[in-house]
Amino acid sequence: MKKILIIILSLILIAGCTDNSSISPDNEAEDALNDNQETEDTLNDNQETENSNEPIMVPDFELETLDGSVIKLSEIRDKNVIINFWYTGCTFCVMEMPDLQKLQETYPDDLLLLAINVGETKETIEEFMAENKLNIRVLLDQDMHVAYDYGIRSFPTTIAVNKNGEMVGGYIGMLTYEQMEKLYGFFE
Repeated sequence: MKKILIIILSLILIAGCTDNSSISPDNEAEDALNDNQETEDTLNDNQETENSNEPIMVPDFELETLDGSVIKLSEIRDKNVIINFWYTGCTFCVMEMPDLQKLQETYPDDLLLLAINVGETKETIEEFMAENKLNIRVLLDQDMHVAYDYGIRSFPTTIAVNKNGEMVGGYIGMLTYEQMEKLYGFFE
């Protein structure tokens, strides 16, 4: 439990990227998404914490996808998972989407990419995905409960979760494809 609190506090303390100039998120999500600093800090590259040999279990969640199906994280044990928290008004989130899709296409048998959209309507996301010709599995966190449980305050934030439900790495800020490959390498 201490490790989750340390990670959550780390996420809160590190500023991420957002650019609210073009699209602003819906309802109360606006307050949480108005963080305008950019960073590419690593969450788990040799991070010093107490009891560092113990695995960090990520909080479970159950969210609806754009197609109406429901995904529960604890039921996905056959693949490694990369969770990306984002929203359409975040310039850096948008810039990394094609690379996230490329990563998913590169490792279709072993990797499941879950792009958790925070605070926006289904219609806004569907329009964005169609305009950008993206085919990534998007989960809807409209009420921001999952982002809150994970301590997400900066966008994008990406977390790697192995088949045992343990966090094996993560980044706050926009990732290059090379950084995504490095994050995927944490699964081995």
